[in-house]
Amino acid sequence: MTPSSPPPPVLDLVCPPQTVMLHLIRNVVASVSRTMGFSPEDTSLIEISVDEACTNVIRHAYGDLTRNAAATAGEEPILRVTLQPAPEGLAISIHYSGSPPPNNHGRGVSSIEEYLSRSDRHGLGSYIINHFMDEVAYKTPQGRGTILSMVKYLQPPRNVQ
Repeated sequence: MTPSSPPPPVLDLVCPPQTVMLHLIRNVVASVSRTMGFSPEDTSLIEISVDEACTNVIRHAYGDLTRNAAATAGEEPILRVTLQPAPEGLAISIHYSGSPPPNNHGRGVSSIEEYLSRSDRHGLGSYIINHFMDEVAYKTPQGRGTILSMVKYLQPPRNVQ
């Protein structure tokens, strides 16, 4: 990007944290990914990762609104998905006012075997996100909810001979 070029467009989706919204979010994410030139496989990985992240937010952060800081503060619970395309890849942020993930900050299980051995069958979504995306980070700005940031880099085309 040159100093005179405009910044890449940003797409902001703000919706209620309800599972009925997941289909719309998946469609937008897949469309942006395909338009950017991601392979069908990488588009699927991005779509699945965002779906898992949003599902985790809906289920765990907003699932019990009695423990949700937004509910006690009188705020309307929201799910905000920001897509920022760039020449090198796609940055996705998921911002919510609900509870952050447990102490491991969304690490999830470390293997499929660990997931299968667990009696509670939790942690697979975080495992998927961490393995399908190139960068994953959680931030909890003071009094501003939780932000999950994910990046998927565009891979150079493979030379098939």
